[in-house]
Amino acid sequence: MSSTQSVRVLLLQDLTTSSNWGGVQTMTRTLQLALQERGFLVTALPWQQTKFGKLLAAARDCDVLVASHNFGPTYSGVALKTLTRKPLISWVHGPLLNVLQMSKAGSWKRLWLKHVYSNVDRFVCVSQTTEVSLLGFLSTIPTVVIPNGLTPLAKDSGSFVFDEYATQKNLSIGYVGRLSEEKRPHLLIETLRVLPAGTSLCIVGDGELRPALESAGKDLITNGRLRFLGHQASGQNLYKPYQVTLLTSQFEGFGMAALESLACGVPCVTLPIPAMRELFAHDAPYLLAHDETPEALAIALMNLVHIPIEQIHADMARILSKYALSRFAKSWQTTLEDLLISSARKV
Repeated sequence: MSSTQSVRVLLLQDLTTSSNWGGVQTMTRTLQLALQERGFLVTALPWQQTKFGKLLAAARDCDVLVASHNFGPTYSGVALKTLTRKPLISWVHGPLLNVLQMSKAGSWKRLWLKHVYSNVDRFVCVSQTTEVSLLGFLSTIPTVVIPNGLTPLAKDSGSFVFDEYATQKNLSIGYVGRLSEEKRPHLLIETLRVLPAGTSLCIVGDGELRPALESAGKDLITNGRLRFLGHQASGQNLYKPYQVTLLTSQFEGFGMAALESLACGVPCVTLPIPAMRELFAHDAPYLLAHDETPEALAIALMNLVHIPIEQIHADMARILSKYALSRFAKSWQTTLEDLLISSARKV
C-alpha cells in the first residue's frame, strides 16, 4: 500500500474481557484511536456479538484483520482469513504458557491452538516476556514485540478514594487490580502483617476472592489498617492517594497497572516475575522484591523509604519515556504496513 490513507483495518474486539483500567478492552480502544489518528480506516466489531455474515462482509472490505487477543478473536480471525485470504495479526497480551497451565488446558486444546496459530500471519506481543512464552509454545510463528502505549489517566474520576487518603502521614499502600487467583492478592495481606503497625493498605478492585480476603484480614479491617474499596472509576485517583502501590501477580504480560502508577507519580513495588523485571530491572531495580515472599515485599517497601525522592522520580520518568503513545502507534503502523507489503508479494 502506498499510503496509510488507503489501509482498511478490521479490528475484532472481545467485549467479554475486562474493560477496567489497563485491560484488553482499554488497550483495544487505544489501538483503534491511535491507528485512526495515523490515517488508517478502522472498523471495530465484537466477534461474538456480530453476526458472522456481517463479519465476513467487513473482512472482504478490509485490507488486514487484527484480532484483539490470541483466543476468541483470533479463532474468528482465522475463519475470516480462510474465506477472504486477508492477512491476520493476533495481539498477545499475556504469557501463553502460564495461561494454559492455569486453565489446565489439555493436550487436545494445545494441539488445536497450534493448528490455529499456524494460520496467523503475525503475532504482536506486548513484551519480550510474552513473546518468549508464545515461542516456547510454538517456535515457528512470526512475532514482533510492541510494548503497550500509556494513555493519560483522567485527573478526577469522581472516586471517593482521593479525599480520604491523600493526606495520610504514615506509609499508605495501594493495590489496583482484580482479586483473582493469578493476582495472588493474599500476599497483600500477608505483607501488611509484617510491616510496621502504622502502615495501611487500600485494595481497589473486586473479584471472586474478595470474601475470603475480607475474612482473612478481618482483624486488620477492624483496627483500620486494611480497607476494601471495590471497583472505582479509572483515573489518577486510583493511585495518587498512596505513597506506593504493590503488585503481587503470579504472572503478567506487561504490568500496565504498575506503569500507570508510575505515570501518577507513585512508585510500584512488585514481585520479581519476568514481565516486571523487564519493566524495572534496568532503571529501578529497587522496585523489585528479591524473591516472591511477603517478607521480601516488606523489605523492598521499607528500603524504598530511604531512597531520595528525586532519584525515584527521575527513574520513573526514564521508564515512562519508553512507553509513549506515539511510539506505540508508530510501531503498529510499521507492522501493519510491512505485513501488507509482504502479503502483496505472496500474491
